[in-house]
Parts: sequence; structure tokens; C-alpha cells
Amino acid sequence: MATRTGPSKAQSVGTAVLEQLADLDFRSISPETARKLLEFRFDDFHQERVNALAEKARQGRLTAAEEDDLDEYIRVGTLLGILQSKTRQVLKNAGRQGVAHP
Repeated sequence: MATRTGPSKAQSVGTAVLEQLADLDFRSISPETARKLLEFRFDDFHQERVNALAEKARQGRLTAAEEDDLDEYIRVGTLLGILQSKTRQVLKNAGRQGVAHP
């Protein structure tokens, strides 16, 4: 398996911002902010685009540009998953802190 040591081409601004967000100290965000992050999803247009690209990929019919688009969606989805995992931890820890221990 190959390991990347850096981006092979210019990274999109959106992905760069998400990477910076994923590096934040999530202990400092409020439970309300965490809940809002958990609600974030691709909108219908982008979800349909992902589905169409994934289907073309299964059929082996992606163009190079479409492959780049699908790769970007995968990167963004992965980063979003990391953000949401961290926010779940915030909510879990907030719940523990709110429970009185005898």
C-alpha cells in the first residue's frame, strides 16, 4: 500500500479547511455546536452526484475528471466522518460530566 507524503496536486479549499477543522481541540466546543456538526450532510445535489459517480466507477466508466471528483467527495466524506466522531466524543463526555456520581 502506498503512503502519501504530501498532496500530489493542488488540494481544494474545502478539503483544506476541513482538514484544519479536524485538527481542532474539540474539548473546547459546546455540546450545541457538536450537535450541529452531527447534522451536517451532503445536500441532495451532491449526494446524487456521489451516487452517480460511484455507479460509473463500479462500471469502470469514469473519466479522469470524474475520478478526481469522486476522490474529492471521498476525502471530504472521510474528513466529515472524523469531525463527527470527535463531536460524538464531546457529547459523550458532556453527558458524563452532567451525571452526579455518589
